[in-house]
Amino acid sequence: MDPRKQCSSLAFLLVLFLVTFSFGCIGDDGPYFHEEALLNDNIANTVSDDTGNDDAPEKGAADPDRTSPGIDTYTETVSLKRTGILELENGYSLKVLDIDNKEKQIWISFRKDGNEYATATMLAGHTYKVKDTKGLKVIYDLRVDKILENNFVVQITCTIRPQIWLETGIYQGKIRENEVRVDENTIFRTYRWIYDNTEFTIAYEYSIKAYDAYSERSRYRDFSHFVNDPYDDELISQVTKQIEELAIKAGYSRDEIPYIAMTFVQSLPYVSDSASSGYDEYPRFPFETLYHGGGDCEDSSILLGALLYDMDYGVALIELPGHMAIGVKGDAGLPGSYYEHSGNRYYYLETTDSGWSVGVVPDEYINAEAIVVPITKGYPQLRIGFTGNAKNSRYATCVDMDIEVMNVGSELTEDIVIYATLETTTEMMVWDELKIDTRTDLPVDRSLAYSVSDLCVPAGEGYRVAIWSWGSNADAEYVYSDWLTA
Repeated sequence: MDPRKQCSSLAFLLVLFLVTFSFGCIGDDGPYFHEEALLNDNIANTVSDDTGNDDAPEKGAADPDRTSPGIDTYTETVSLKRTGILELENGYSLKVLDIDNKEKQIWISFRKDGNEYATATMLAGHTYKVKDTKGLKVIYDLRVDKILENNFVVQITCTIRPQIWLETGIYQGKIRENEVRVDENTIFRTYRWIYDNTEFTIAYEYSIKAYDAYSERSRYRDFSHFVNDPYDDELISQVTKQIEELAIKAGYSRDEIPYIAMTFVQSLPYVSDSASSGYDEYPRFPFETLYHGGGDCEDSSILLGALLYDMDYGVALIELPGHMAIGVKGDAGLPGSYYEHSGNRYYYLETTDSGWSVGVVPDEYINAEAIVVPITKGYPQLRIGFTGNAKNSRYATCVDMDIEVMNVGSELTEDIVIYATLETTTEMMVWDELKIDTRTDLPVDRSLAYSVSDLCVPAGEGYRVAIWSWGSNADAEYVYSDWLTA
């Protein structure tokens, strides 16, 4: 966990502007896929389906147009996960944008010098001819061998042709993948994903100062508070509203909207906690995951849980050993694996990779112990911190304390009470005590500080500092020190 950074006040600068949103069909009638060719916005016939043809070059065949010495045709077979990149020759590469295990197809980004010049949907078992950035020469053949079951890994075979070396100079084409642009005060991020052969696009601008404020927030809180965080409400509502509008505009029914949201979250790249925060376990608020453009299993589960809960769907966090996923509330007639909690069924949903359907559990978690945490209305949660100073005399030790109580929940805490004690070694007994009815309400992520003086214990006796705090609508929190001798 994090070092429990706490802040006494938060003035969150949630400058969240929706910049653009769109969708585009990549199905049979759209601009990207045809039976004979896969097209790009700018370049026609970049990729063509060559399945069934026998005119692919043989290994070692020379080409009279080849300009790079010593480079003949060669073939390599590799396995790639989603977002995996295969570096080829002369600055060319390809990236796996998405893998659809159900439909046995993948979505590929074709690149030159790091810039995308075409995208294509490609079917397993098919071979495709890929042309250069100008759409003139076939530079390699790409076969989608197979999509490995339950792993969401695709095996592809690439046959490089000598013509790949004919293009000179640096390709300056526009990058089509999820884009990020940073200036002095904001970060602008574009998200693109595929659902049912339709491309969706949304883009947001985030305040860097708001992100800095989030980074100071305590991670020492229940996971459900990350889902229900009130400071994220405006952003989450914006995202769900835009997804709903795009879905309706694209002709999808409201029943399909949660699945479109699901594929959006699944499309975000996996980003480990240590890579982006410096800590091995560092759960993020939805704002932070969207700001980073990805996260690990708990981050993507929190984000999807927030989106679905905002859409009024029953949802739960599924905590597994070293992993987290989402449970979607469903009726008994639905197929797939589920967890029961309080008479409800929560169907498993994997959030960290694309292609997973509701009710499909990865093999390694089928028999694992699970904790089901349904997402409900927000609630307060208190955390206590304190420091103390002991003053020793011949007859007694008296302790002064500085106490801080923070609301790390997702709802206002009402009527805070602080109860400071010096406990005896006999259970339920105290040497001295002070109860403070503050009559104060505590908003989320705000703290309340109190000083207590001269709680005393007889010299030579054992004691420990113990502090309780609760609210009229909040459960009690209890912390204590090591045992000491007066």
